Amino acid sequence: MEYGYYPGCSLTGSAKKLNRGVREICKKLGHTLSEIPDWNCCGAVEYGDRNELVRISGENLKKAEGIHREIVVPCPACYKNLKDADSAGSFNILSPLELLSPENLSQMKQLKDLRGQVFFPYYGCLLMRPEGSSIKNKNIMEDAITVFGGEIDGEKMKDRCCGGNQLFLNKWATEKLSSLILSKSRGTVVVFCPFCHMAMKTFGVGRKVIYLTDLLLYVMGEKNSL
Repeated sequence: MEYGYYPGCSLTGSAKKLNRGVREICKKLGHTLSEIPDWNCCGAVEYGDRNELVRISGENLKKAEGIHREIVVPCPACYKNLKDADSAGSFNILSPLELLSPENLSQMKQLKDLRGQVFFPYYGCLLMRPEGSSIKNKNIMEDAITVFGGEIDGEKMKDRCCGGNQLFLNKWATEKLSSLILSKSRGTVVVFCPFCHMAMKTFGVGRKVIYLTDLLLYVMGEKNSL
């Protein structure tokens, strides 16, 4: 299936690994991603004026009109902003996580397994709430880990805020929130948000932090290690 694709700023910068991973996984699932032409920054979490942020995000939807109705948006902040901008419901805004299901995960070509390894699937804030813009399957990362034999830990912390958007403004707040989450979980931290990835990598001393795409590509033999 062909989808419009909005990578957003972080996936063309600090989160290039997530961008590559999303593209590879979608290709293996038989999907084609076509970038929205001349897309612009969605505003992420930088604007204090929510109306202005939604307006900026809406410019991307105007650029997709007549080209794509279904748009894949990996960054959770971008995903929420584009959903909020689509007040008329003219588009189907999707996280790549919503292209995964227990069925297609079990059908993936598996060359390696996760037996004997512990993982902490961490979603952060924006993928889990509010209900109107959250992903539908709130256990999809757990499904991806357990189907390949991995063990889950830290379930009660998976939707706590890490303060990633405050890392460069109020570092102390990000450190406090992230450290609490890390202290109540074990194993490799699995994320799908560039903000969460940055926060967990910064304060997770001794903890491995990976994107879910890294895990799936490892299982399929596309990566030698996690």
